[in-house]
Amino acid sequence: MKIFKSFPLLTKTTLFYLIFVFIAFYFSAHYIIHKANQYVKEETESIFDKREWHLTQYFQDHDSLKSFRTTQISILDDINDTINYPQYSDTSLYIDELGIEQLHRKKVLYIKAGEKVYLVKMLVNIDDFTKLKQDIAHRINPAFIILAFVIIFFSIFLSGYLLKPFHRILDKINKYKIGEGVDISNVKTSTLEFKKMQILFNRMIKRTEGDYKKLKEYTENMAHEIQTPLTIIRNKTERLIADELVMNSHENTVKVIYNETNHLSKLGNTLNLLTKIENGEYTNKINLNTQYVIEKHIDSIRELIELKSLNIEIDLESNYTLHIDPFLFDIILNNLFRNVLRYSTTQGPIKVKTTKDYFRISNYGEGSESDKVNLFERFYTSDKSNQSLGLGLALVKRICDLNQLSIEHKYIDDQHIFEIQTL
Repeated sequence: MKIFKSFPLLTKTTLFYLIFVFIAFYFSAHYIIHKANQYVKEETESIFDKREWHLTQYFQDHDSLKSFRTTQISILDDINDTINYPQYSDTSLYIDELGIEQLHRKKVLYIKAGEKVYLVKMLVNIDDFTKLKQDIAHRINPAFIILAFVIIFFSIFLSGYLLKPFHRILDKINKYKIGEGVDISNVKTSTLEFKKMQILFNRMIKRTEGDYKKLKEYTENMAHEIQTPLTIIRNKTERLIADELVMNSHENTVKVIYNETNHLSKLGNTLNLLTKIENGEYTNKINLNTQYVIEKHIDSIRELIELKSLNIEIDLESNYTLHIDPFLFDIILNNLFRNVLRYSTTQGPIKVKTTKDYFRISNYGEGSESDKVNLFERFYTSDKSNQSLGLGLALVKRICDLNQLSIEHKYIDDQHIFEIQTL
């Protein structure tokens, strides 16, 4: 199970950029607040120092207490109390003239003048500084949210505008089929990377098409040329079979040559067909109504079914269709029915059934553990007579894979069941 899914590059870039912006805003806010606190502390300390200097001068020149609006003065009786000063605190005071409460920074200290020690409580208004600091802190979050929305909408715009040529190129690449070729140079773009991608892809197409053409010619030539000597060998072998004198002396040898010649001829044709299918040469897909096609194949093998003393039960849905090239569906049916005829026993009937969801064919026969794993592998066969190429079911599996169909084999109650469904 995949925990992480794939995302578009621009979405990832935007996400990482938003994370970076959030971190930048977070530390910037802390830095600004720290600097604001430091500024308030320095400014208030400067005011306190000036007042302390003036009060010290006053106490040295006068032997009396004076009342100030923001400063309270009293005489300390016990000089030992001075060890806990200076002390700082913030407090709110109601200002009669304004009719509001304002925040003040309080400093409590002692001043020695002559033989007396004065306890001084000084207040400095820091309400404006605090409001400024709070205003900065409160505006950081909305600023980040607004910026995040701007970035997101801008990335959406970019993905729709700047990446439009990129998506068009991807669409053409997706539609490319080997053997047909495709030219994507007509996608206009001013982005250097997209131009390079088109050039490289066109080069890749030329190399692929060239290799495909050579391989196709080689495969077709081999499949064609090999049939000539095989036909000669088969004809000569048939003449030997007709010669009673030869057959009396070399019957087994002649039959082996004849059978292996036919085997090799079928193998070449099947491999050539498999190569063409994998190269996507059969693209005439239609919504094929399967009932008539299946019935036609059953009629063609009905005589063989009777010769093997087998029975067949048919239950076909008239509206069951598959989106597939008719020639490929014929190949599927040929190989499945050939497999059924080869391995069926008289223990029970062959069953062919279609519904609106699946096509199923089953037969009674022996099964093995290796069938479960290797049944659709190339050149796998459990036929003791060695008449099977081991390619029929592999061919069926490959056709299903290339046409968005699933094929499943089950062995239940001595029955081999093959079921095809649309993915």
